[in-house]
Amino acid sequence: MPSQLCKNIIFVATPEQLSCRLCYSHLWITAVSLHLSSGGWITAIDALFRDAEHFGIEFRHPNGTPFLIPDTCEIFPEENDAGRRWITNFKKTDTTGIEPRYRCRCLPKLLCIELVLQSTVAKYRRGPDTPRCSFTHMPLGW
Repeated sequence: MPSQLCKNIIFVATPEQLSCRLCYSHLWITAVSLHLSSGGWITAIDALFRDAEHFGIEFRHPNGTPFLIPDTCEIFPEENDAGRRWITNFKKTDTTGIEPRYRCRCLPKLLCIELVLQSTVAKYRRGPDTPRCSFTHMPLGW
């Protein structure tokens, strides 16, 4: 059983970070490189939100307030496979194969993808050593 003495705090990305073209490319490249199916992404997001407390992961906004974990079914609806279709479209590449075909603007869905990446392939924090894509915000740091 994991120790509850040491919490891993993950700060959720801001809308500015998720809307930044360079940060979006970084998020997309990292997400696509995991080679998860659309159903696999939804399962991973659901498992992260369900098991975060058990593994000592705490989500917070950059100002320190707790992040309220959303209902995965509300963000990725099962009705007509809308949630899976969004992920399929998110993963599509352009003709070069190195850039996303579409730039998705649904911030709650992008935030869920970003949180899975932060909790699996990241160091749990954004720091001063993270390359900046702008002077106005700290970019996604993984």
